[in-house]
Amino acid sequence: MRIPDEMLNILYGNYFGYVCTSDRFEQPHLTPVFFIYEEDSQKIFFITNDRSQKVRNITENPNVSITVDIRDTINPFNNEGVMAQGTAEIKENEPIYFLSEDTLELYMEIYTEFKSKYRAVIGNKPLGDNDVIVQINIQKMVYWKGPHFKSAKISEEGTVIKVT
Repeated sequence: MRIPDEMLNILYGNYFGYVCTSDRFEQPHLTPVFFIYEEDSQKIFFITNDRSQKVRNITENPNVSITVDIRDTINPFNNEGVMAQGTAEIKENEPIYFLSEDTLELYMEIYTEFKSKYRAVIGNKPLGDNDVIVQINIQKMVYWKGPHFKSAKISEEGTVIKVT
């Protein structure tokens, strides 16, 4: 079983989404991020500063959501999007520049894809000394177009187990 094409089109065709984290008191924090979606493992990656509120929240409460959407300002029934829920991990608690070669090799593909996808935005700037990779392990995704919805449930291994 695989993710429906409508979901894949949104996740691969857009550059940023809105990540919602919460602190230990369940106070939400919503911010836009550039992201990479990896279909094989059902994970979403983004890069952020290790001093950000997102990182502090994920450390206290790993439950997150990310929404990626396309808005039609003329006809809201054409609005569509994907919301993914899951748990987030800070892949390394030290800046990318200071990762061991072995660890960096594991994430080099994500880093390279990120740099390629966002070259127009970030140019050839290297990541900052305090940037970390955040991995969202997707557990559930919901797609909508206007008032119509589809959902997908993902196993801990990253396998799609149910689409409704």
